[in-house]
Amino acid sequence: MSTGLLDRDRELATLTRHLTSIRAGAGRVVVVEGPAGIGKSSLLAAVTRAASADGFVTCSARGGPLECDAVWGIARQIFEPVRRRDDWADLTTGAAALAGPALALAAPEPAPGADAMHAAVHGLVWLASNLAERQPVLLVVDDAHWADASSLRWLATLSRRLVDLPVGVLCAVRSGEPAPSADLLAELLAAAPDPTVRLRPLSLAAVEDIVVGSLPDAEPAFVEACHAACAGNPFLLGVLVAQVQAEGIAPTRASAERLDLVGADQAARSVVRQLGRLPAGAERLAGALTVLGRDAPVRHAAVLAGCSPAEAAALADAMRAAGLVRGEHELTLAHPLIASSLAAHLGHGERARLHRQAADLLAGEAAEPERVALHLLRTDPAADAAVVRTLRAAAAGAGARGAPESAAAYLRRALVEPPADRETSAAVHLELGLAQAARWQPDAPALLRTAVALADSSDARVAAALRGARALGIAGMFEEAVDLARRGLAGAGAAPDRAVPGAAEERERLEQELVMDAAMQAGTHAEAVRRLRAAPSDPLLPGLAAVNAAMGATWAGLPATTVSRLLAPALVRDVLRTEMDSLLPTAAAVVLIGIDELDASVAWSTALIDVARPRGWLLALTQGCLRRSMALVRAGRIRDAEPDARLLFGVIQGNTPPAAFTWALHTLVDVLTEADRLDEAETVLLETGHCGAPPLGAMGSPLLLQSRARLRLAQGRFEEAYADTEEARTRCEELTVQHPVLASWRVTQVEALVALGDRRRAEAVAREQLRLADVLGTPAARATGRRTLAQTIDGPARVPLLAQATDLAASSPARLEHVRCLVDLGAALRRSNRRGDARFPLRGALDLADQHGMTLLAGRARDELHASGARPRRPATTGPGSLTPAEHRVVTLASQGVTNRDIAGQLYVTRRTVETHLTHAFQKLGVRSRAELPGALGGPHLARPGRAGAAAR
Repeated sequence: MSTGLLDRDRELATLTRHLTSIRAGAGRVVVVEGPAGIGKSSLLAAVTRAASADGFVTCSARGGPLECDAVWGIARQIFEPVRRRDDWADLTTGAAALAGPALALAAPEPAPGADAMHAAVHGLVWLASNLAERQPVLLVVDDAHWADASSLRWLATLSRRLVDLPVGVLCAVRSGEPAPSADLLAELLAAAPDPTVRLRPLSLAAVEDIVVGSLPDAEPAFVEACHAACAGNPFLLGVLVAQVQAEGIAPTRASAERLDLVGADQAARSVVRQLGRLPAGAERLAGALTVLGRDAPVRHAAVLAGCSPAEAAALADAMRAAGLVRGEHELTLAHPLIASSLAAHLGHGERARLHRQAADLLAGEAAEPERVALHLLRTDPAADAAVVRTLRAAAAGAGARGAPESAAAYLRRALVEPPADRETSAAVHLELGLAQAARWQPDAPALLRTAVALADSSDARVAAALRGARALGIAGMFEEAVDLARRGLAGAGAAPDRAVPGAAEERERLEQELVMDAAMQAGTHAEAVRRLRAAPSDPLLPGLAAVNAAMGATWAGLPATTVSRLLAPALVRDVLRTEMDSLLPTAAAVVLIGIDELDASVAWSTALIDVARPRGWLLALTQGCLRRSMALVRAGRIRDAEPDARLLFGVIQGNTPPAAFTWALHTLVDVLTEADRLDEAETVLLETGHCGAPPLGAMGSPLLLQSRARLRLAQGRFEEAYADTEEARTRCEELTVQHPVLASWRVTQVEALVALGDRRRAEAVAREQLRLADVLGTPAARATGRRTLAQTIDGPARVPLLAQATDLAASSPARLEHVRCLVDLGAALRRSNRRGDARFPLRGALDLADQHGMTLLAGRARDELHASGARPRRPATTGPGSLTPAEHRVVTLASQGVTNRDIAGQLYVTRRTVETHLTHAFQKLGVRSRAELPGALGGPHLARPGRAGAAAR
């Protein structure tokens, strides 16, 4: 790579190797680091030129002090040249169309919570992926430490998908420079698989080439002094040489003694002196460019500099000749160090004045509010209502386009202005609180409390509290949501005024939200019960009231028929579809699981997923995945449950409070345990720090403890399994949860006690489980109760109880319990020396377990069949049962006619990943085309064993 750069051969060779790997499909993040002025931009420019010559699509962007708050600033710069391609329309089809709002090319579709952000990120990832299908791609981000937060989030997300994409992300960062979005920048840089390329100072020989090139008569001692003075920094060396030339200093040994060290302060003074030698007005124009940022139109610079456009153009010519400015019609200071030097020289007050002038100028040209807001952020507060209106409009646009950090910055500045009246202040606090809650930020509750306190009427308090409580509940901040709902209801009267239907309905929505959130924590659970008992018999919103009533009945372990009757109004009124910004639909889905209406729960969850997935609504998608994966696990469809559980886990890990994270974690641990991937389940617990006690008082904690106890049981760690069930018992008692399915700790505890040799205590626990199951009345719960009790009985006496359990489970959609009953029945028959009778339920268990991915139970069934003298088939290496969960999901979608591109978009993977899964699946299924897939997948299904219990009698 011939570039003309001095002392950069080693760095260029490293970057050339990276380009070769990227071209071969091994995408990666590459980081270049060094102090200001060391030559990072020159190196990036050289690599960009080389990549373009090698057939890469190269897209470049640069961060800056002004751009760090811009709405998708880096992303818009990167894709600006791509928009001029002839194939742009094709590039932005499918999931990539979701990038439109981020790039200001399409109006955003209203999205719940933070899902506008996730939709935009998803779309931009797919836009880059689509581009990479045509040519290898190099995305170059100079001064990435000044990149806007939303673009950094996109690049960090993209970095996790680069493993099989010919896409490189080349970032340059300044050493020691604080980053406005430090966490997101760190996430992006941490994705780099190779060591950072750190630029070294120039050698003495390189400095000599530069100095002698400008000062041919320079003596060696003078060159050495220049090298020492600039510490090998190319930019500072250039400043020094320019100063020597301007002041007519002879480049001799004698002059060398007069050279001082050149640092940022010295460079600043030198730039100011250099401007002073240019025509009058150059310094004012330079100040205008400092404030306006990169690519400033000459007409704008002229206004801020107080001159005509023609005068500004002439001054720009002089500055360009002096190496201070680049561009012609749009001007940019030649180096960030020049901009920072001039900014310091201007002083705060003058900068603020010029930024306000720039804001007024842009507003007068009807620029989009976000552009105006970038300058208003840097002005001094003046209690100007127009400024607050502009900042709120900019925040609304930024939020809708998926840039919540920018929205929050605009709203914080609006509060500082400050708003002119109480009503506006309440609105700004509410908008900022909602933006922060959507990103799980800890200051969200305080902002929302202030919004409620400032509301000037009871109706306004209720409305603000409702929006805030729902946002906090979705974010997993249940205690804070309860507190906010209480504040909203305080002083609103004992009962809603039904003469004002809208206000009364909002009040009732808030009351129902309070009950929902209160039920999720032990400390407020009693309040939820109390409010449920005091609820009116004729609610204005029967659908919402029905969810909470059914949820309360579920936790109390009331009969399934009662729960079903209570929930019916919610299903009729379609609460699961219409209240997407609330946790109430998720609660309804959990209630359905508790009464074994698994098909209904899966159907409702799938409907939400089908709405959320194509729109990129990742949070709504995770809600659907949580509901569906829980139902699928109970249905024994482990292979189907795993993709949902993994997507849910991946999205919210590290992004939600621990109380909410337990829901995702328990589902994944269940899936991995039933799939007999016990080491993997253990790793998940270790890496997330959940081998100890889960969060106190949280509804998800006993669920996680129960899942962990089942894992410990499968690992043969019986004492630890018992300890987890005891802790689960304590947590369930705190929450007053009696439901024998959702509070299933007794089932695992019985097995642990039996393994530990304490059958007497095990029997007492088992009989209580049976009693609760018979009250609930669902076939699967009753089957579990009988199977659990049978474990405490020795010898053939357990067979009739297990036969009864198996027959009950056979009529239930809870296939996981059915297979457990079949295995236990077969094992009991075999131990009773009825080997022939044992084989029928064991083969049935093995068939179902293999078919749906219940590998742990399949292994037990296979072992028992061997012990009975049978020769069970080996684990499948071909056919549907041999598919991995990922292959199964991909091939199922392909069999339905979904294209590879759309499959990739739905599953949030690359198209190459889809192709790899299909290749493996075709081999395992023995097919050659997609047309053969339906037959291969839907070939003769193994019938569910029916009256296995009867056969055992």
